[in-house]
Amino acid sequence: MGFSLLLYFFFAAFLQRWAAVVATLALEGLLLNISYVKEAATSEPLLGVDLFEVGQGMALTGYMDWHIWAYALILFAALGYGLWRRPPLRALRLGMALLLCILVGMQLDRTGRMSAYAQPLMAQYLGSNYSNYNFRVNAKDNGILGHLLLTAETAHKPKAGQHQFYAQTLPPEANPSSPDIVVVMCESCYTEPRFATKMAELTQAGFTEARVISPVYGGGTAEAEFEALTGLSAYTLPGIDFQNFAGQFSDKISALPHALNDVGYTTIGMHNYFGTFWKRKTVYPKLGFEQIAFVDQMHWKRKDGWPKDQSLYKQALAHYHVAPAGKKQFMFLVTVNTHGPFIKQNDSGVGQYQERLDQAIDDFSAFTQQLEASAKKRKRDVVIVIFGDHKPGLNQEFFERGILDASFFSNRNPNNLQFKNILSNEQTRIRGDVPLFIKYSRHPEQAQAIAEKLQNRPLFCLPAELARLTNNTDPFFDAVAQRCASNDSFYTKDLWWRSVFPEAVYAERLFAETN
Repeated sequence: MGFSLLLYFFFAAFLQRWAAVVATLALEGLLLNISYVKEAATSEPLLGVDLFEVGQGMALTGYMDWHIWAYALILFAALGYGLWRRPPLRALRLGMALLLCILVGMQLDRTGRMSAYAQPLMAQYLGSNYSNYNFRVNAKDNGILGHLLLTAETAHKPKAGQHQFYAQTLPPEANPSSPDIVVVMCESCYTEPRFATKMAELTQAGFTEARVISPVYGGGTAEAEFEALTGLSAYTLPGIDFQNFAGQFSDKISALPHALNDVGYTTIGMHNYFGTFWKRKTVYPKLGFEQIAFVDQMHWKRKDGWPKDQSLYKQALAHYHVAPAGKKQFMFLVTVNTHGPFIKQNDSGVGQYQERLDQAIDDFSAFTQQLEASAKKRKRDVVIVIFGDHKPGLNQEFFERGILDASFFSNRNPNNLQFKNILSNEQTRIRGDVPLFIKYSRHPEQAQAIAEKLQNRPLFCLPAELARLTNNTDPFFDAVAQRCASNDSFYTKDLWWRSVFPEAVYAERLFAETN
């Protein structure tokens, strides 16, 4: 109702009052019916970006039913009558109309900063609940008008152009060993001295720890995944990149899996949840994964809650065991067992989190032992990496342990701490701090060297270091490694990522668009 009221205020600035009411209802009905048509054909509702592709939509008039024509006719009639009987312009009417214009403008801001501020305002004053992982749920919860306004940020696609990104690069490694590479993105996996978990025990199994910076907190896994696979910052594109741009991405995204596949690696991407989640089933082949697998190909007892990671590792080992002895392997595995929310049991939820994390690390440890044994039989070196995609959503626990102080939050209620709409760059860096552990069979000194290069760096530095272990021919990763080595631009000023990655690089690598 709040979004409908904003639309009414907009129409009422220049239409007769009752005509504005009819125009509001007619436009909402028109958009809702168009969304029904699109959802029936694609299983996805109308998005904000679709409103900028009207020309393409007009080519699909064969899908339009009488409801759409009727609502369109009523809308034009209301606009005509309202303009004929238009009221005199007044400051109050114009001021109320500007509310919707301001929100739309904030959502369309190319930097994404205003959108990040607008969404909490809409949640606070209009009761919206932005579900950026499921647009069908988003449309149902917020109504078609609210849904379109909330998804207006998806309209931004990077512009192609000239850039000097490759003016500074590190030279390629002299004699890359091209080991097998297995990367595990562990859902909400976290440890540090003030919040010690079983994950810290990986150092006793030969892993070296580094701290890296995730672009997200307590959710938005696919944004961390985007950085770990592409080597680009997730801050440039609006919303959740996989979700918003899956259909627009090039069929061959210039990402780590494609770079390794081009030099002889078998590339495998797996997740023990549904392939439709974050649209991975669509995006993974574009990223360069030759083989993909999701939970429908794994064992899952639904009554036990989130799928166990053991089933994911079992599937990965099955692929690795049968791989030809001389064939290089790259596997990227995404876990889900430690996914929130964490039920409070006379605590903040940390008890259930620790219990699930203990199981996740036990499953990972068993997996690595079998993986290393198999690699030894295949006479292959293997690099194993595990990192947390983000901190778990345990605000109260992080506050009480001094990891996040009161300056991060907009309120002081320890049972419902809410982050401020805008955090400083230093606060964003601290909030994104997550652990990464790396092990290099037979070459622990190289694992230590990589960990030092990644220490306190953004997550997009990881694929650059992994690519440089191989004889890949993509100069992008050497250029990223140079910026990660200098480490002089990260989290230092507003929009710092723009000084690291020109927008044209995104157009080039993700959408295959160049000037």
